[in-house]
Amino acid sequence: MTRKDYILLAEALRVQYKVNKVFANDGLSRGVLSAAEEIADALQRDNSWFNREHFLAVVRGEKELHSRPSRDGRQS
Repeated sequence: MTRKDYILLAEALRVQYKVNKVFANDGLSRGVLSAAEEIADALQRDNSWFNREHFLAVVRGEKELHSRPSRDGRQS
């Protein structure tokens, strides 16, 4: 998979996470995060360079959609 594919997945999950947060449906937003964590685990198994924590931060809206994780392992 490419970075573009990761962004596409993160965007879809982020949209659903935001929608559920806006409508105060915490159960569904937790479900979206749970699914995002499983997807992130699978992507990390597939690609050792994949940054799971950065991906999840993007899904939660803590990072910009097109942001890049730092190369030294720290979150930027």
